[in-house]
Amino acid sequence: MDNKLFVRFMIFISLGLSLWLFSPFLKSIFVALLLAMVVSPLHKIVESKVRRIIWLNPIASVVSAGIVTLGLSLILFMPIAIFLYNLFDQPENTIETIRVLSAKIDTITTDLPSFMVWLKEPLDNLITMGKMHSNEIMATLVAWFGNGLKNFMSMLGDMAMIVVFFFFLTWYGRNIILFIFPVIPLSRTIKREFFSDMMTTTAVVFYTFIGVMFAQGLAFGIFIAFFQGYNAFLLGFMTGISAIIPVFGTALIWVPVALHEYFLGHIANSIIIAIYSWAMMAFFIDNIVKLVILNFVNRTLSDGKSKMNEFVIFFAIVGGLATFGFWGFIFGPAIVAFTLTTLRLIRKTNRSIHR
Repeated sequence: MDNKLFVRFMIFISLGLSLWLFSPFLKSIFVALLLAMVVSPLHKIVESKVRRIIWLNPIASVVSAGIVTLGLSLILFMPIAIFLYNLFDQPENTIETIRVLSAKIDTITTDLPSFMVWLKEPLDNLITMGKMHSNEIMATLVAWFGNGLKNFMSMLGDMAMIVVFFFFLTWYGRNIILFIFPVIPLSRTIKREFFSDMMTTTAVVFYTFIGVMFAQGLAFGIFIAFFQGYNAFLLGFMTGISAIIPVFGTALIWVPVALHEYFLGHIANSIIIAIYSWAMMAFFIDNIVKLVILNFVNRTLSDGKSKMNEFVIFFAIVGGLATFGFWGFIFGPAIVAFTLTTLRLIRKTNRSIHR
């Protein structure tokens, strides 16, 4: 057998066995790898500051990786912990809210304004059907809650594994790159350019969405604090998380809040919440603030050289969420960024050849 053919065969076998061995953790490894790429500039800054402390210089790499990993852990787990605490701190309030809403459903058709009288008959029929199938609806809700709880616990396990892999990838990232780079059959310049473009494009998308999530949560949290009976922090956090969901987005939070006010008879509050939420979050932040953040992050990280079109980002997130679940908002744009970076590289290579 030819030596080169044998080497290729061994490489194929070794990669296949490695993927088989780590198949249960591939998603966590890839998410950790993407996060490590995104925060690598921050890690370099932290490591340079740690090395200034003489007695920490021998262990600067592991200390800086630990600091960055601690920051990531706080970002991932602290909001969830606060969310769960606020949700279950006073369960009687949640039960009371559900009871009030259940009572309001029976009288919703009697409180309709004059311009919505045409909805009375359809709503009455819908409420009657709901009462007839109340047991089935309750069973469906319980099953949905159970599946949601199961997925939530699975996500927590994935997040813990991501933190572990992130630490080691951050700690040994430089050594891994130095080990892999010579194996890739491309020139050193092309490899550096490819890695830089890939990291920059992924970082631009990631930091843009972090900024948009923060802006959405802050805008709604501050606004809803002026209304009584709502946990501003909890709703702000949920609004920020929902901002990554395409099409529906923050409407998953503010529409139920507006309906809740309407069912309570606070029609003016309901209209104000709906108008503000649509104008501020669905229009201003989604269309203007997002563009400002995207341009700022793009200029800061890449001097405007690499920018992913917003429509491409949208469809990348939709495909990522449909294929990979929650972490699809990272996977989708990363895969598209990898594809675009590869196409840019091929285009530059072809131009240099034809000159």
